[in-house]
Amino acid sequence: MYFNPLTLPKLRTVLITGATLYCLMLTQSIAAATLTIVVSNVTEAEGSVMVAVLAGEQGFKEEQPPAAALMQPAQTGDMTFVASGLDDGEYAIQVMHDVNGNGELDSNFIGMPTEPWAMSNNARGNFGPPKWEDVKFTVSGDTTHSLELSK
Repeated sequence: MYFNPLTLPKLRTVLITGATLYCLMLTQSIAAATLTIVVSNVTEAEGSVMVAVLAGEQGFKEEQPPAAALMQPAQTGDMTFVASGLDDGEYAIQVMHDVNGNGELDSNFIGMPTEPWAMSNNARGNFGPPKWEDVKFTVSGDTTHSLELSK
């Protein structure tokens, strides 16, 4: 078998490039954060509890897909949700207990929710939803955030 010495630099380049890409992929998977969300005060085992994790102020203010959307059948007491693969940064959480299963947060004639809901930091708005400054929190590595449902 004949070995061409001119292919050695090419082979070395391919191996170094492959090893570098592998290390970068490994670093990204290690750097990905996991957010554990504990929702308390679930008072009815009807319908579903839905959680949206919103990335940054733009994700909170605009109609963008959430960084994570989680849903579980409702159970009374505390419920735990896990969002994996998040980048470190600022987030907000919206939670709703869709008791009647219609896929939306029901409200009365003046727009006040009639189903349980929560926002990160247990923030409440005055005459409207809470502001970004009230709901934002930082995810850095593995993070746990707790909130309590209320009507």
